[in-house]
Amino acid sequence: MATQLWESYEQQYSSLTAEIVNKTGRIPNLSGTEKQSLITNVEKLFEETKELLEQMELEVRELPTASRNKHQTRLKSFQAELTKLEKALRKSRIAFCDEVHVRDELLGSEETNRSQDQRQRLLENTERLERTSKNLDAGYKTCIETEEIGSAILEDLHDQRQTLQRSRDRLRDTNEALGKSSRVLSGMMKRVIQNRILLVALSVTMVVVIGIAIYFATKRHS
Repeated sequence: MATQLWESYEQQYSSLTAEIVNKTGRIPNLSGTEKQSLITNVEKLFEETKELLEQMELEVRELPTASRNKHQTRLKSFQAELTKLEKALRKSRIAFCDEVHVRDELLGSEETNRSQDQRQRLLENTERLERTSKNLDAGYKTCIETEEIGSAILEDLHDQRQTLQRSRDRLRDTNEALGKSSRVLSGMMKRVIQNRILLVALSVTMVVVIGIAIYFATKRHS
């Protein structure tokens, strides 16, 4: 069943390509709207033939393995033949008997080439702009990340500065407290020394008084 369908496709292909060859050969002898109408008709035949080849390509995949390679080879030859017919159509389009039409066709071809060149440059510029935009986005992202890191560092430095300031304040308070303690101790030492001096003086006085008392008591008894 698949083989019969394939044979039907080949018959359709042969019929379409025969019609393409016939009409392509008539194009150089025509001009104006008649020529353009025939070219349009041939282009439609090409589209129909390409769709047929696509259907044949799908059908090859369903064929038994034994005959698949043979039909694939046939399909490739059909595709190559269609490519040659397309080249023949392009040559026929500029093969005018009228030199004016030849000039118009060539000018149109040049315009088409310029248009294609402009389109290519536009595509290249668009791609370049896209790459530039991506680079800018990446640079902006890097700047944002750098700014965030810088903000974090500044915040950390600010916290460290406050910590140092509090340490300085505590050190100053400690120094003041030590100064007060030193003055208190100095006062206490002075009072201790004074008390010792006073105690020594009292002791000496008591010794003198006792000595005098003993002297007078001894003298009285004698």
